[in-house]
Amino acid sequence: MSNLEKLVLNKYAEYSSILTYVAGQVTQDGALLLIETAESELDFFERPVKKRDWTIRIIKEDGIDTIVLKKVPLIPTHVDIFSDGSLLIVQGRCLKEDNYIERNARRYNPNGQLIDAFTLGDGINDIQIDDNDTIWVSYFDEGIFGNFGWDEPIGSDGVIAFSITGEKLWGAGDYGIIDCYALNVANSKEVYFYYYDDFHLVCLDEMKESARYHVRGPDTLQQFIFSQSDLIGLIDMYTLKRFRLQVRSLKPTEKIQIVDEKGKRIIGPIFMRGTFLFAYGKDGIYGRKF
Repeated sequence: MSNLEKLVLNKYAEYSSILTYVAGQVTQDGALLLIETAESELDFFERPVKKRDWTIRIIKEDGIDTIVLKKVPLIPTHVDIFSDGSLLIVQGRCLKEDNYIERNARRYNPNGQLIDAFTLGDGINDIQIDDNDTIWVSYFDEGIFGNFGWDEPIGSDGVIAFSITGEKLWGAGDYGIIDCYALNVANSKEVYFYYYDDFHLVCLDEMKESARYHVRGPDTLQQFIFSQSDLIGLIDMYTLKRFRLQVRSLKPTEKIQIVDEKGKRIIGPIFMRGTFLFAYGKDGIYGRKF
């Protein structure tokens, strides 16, 4: 696989920040969310968690909105937005100690006021909210088999759908997931997850399997989107590959390098969801819809 494909992304927004970037997420309708903090270093296992202020950027084509969340007793590693504009922030690690369980999910209104707090479990790999305000959560192995005080972990199914208030609606317990590597919630009729140890990529339509693909190695996917019948997958922090669909399997072909309109390589965090791909470069946000 020696071919190198150059994929052009257009400038989406002029953006730079003096704050520390923590994590990001593409929303269901194609905005880019960023979590930022004034602190340069974070310890995700720090307990008790110190109350801190967090800045959430909502980056859209028509501008950038900023929401500051004050004195939050979590270190948010995930963020998404509900249809009413309220924010969900989630801390990926969740301590259970005797009768104490952290409420590691918090919902805020657009003014930064707390609406609700609940528990989504430990070992969270990703969270994404669909068009019905269902919260889809994927878990890595520690969240599935238990750690950090959990003998009966919430995430034992590997992928779980929760209501807006944190009640379990569906779980992927039948799949025998050991580690869910990647999640892509395009909408309620297209929820994709990719997991170990089958290396299958499954598509759900209204919580029922509608398609399944075997992803051929040796690389594993961290994020992915579909581009017509092909798949573009993020292999590690900056490495993208194209996968061709071949009779219910996906075979890696070209390596992909993302560049700007002038052909200059864009280096920085990559975000993929639905058919949207964004990159956070040194001089702004780049992106396109496939």
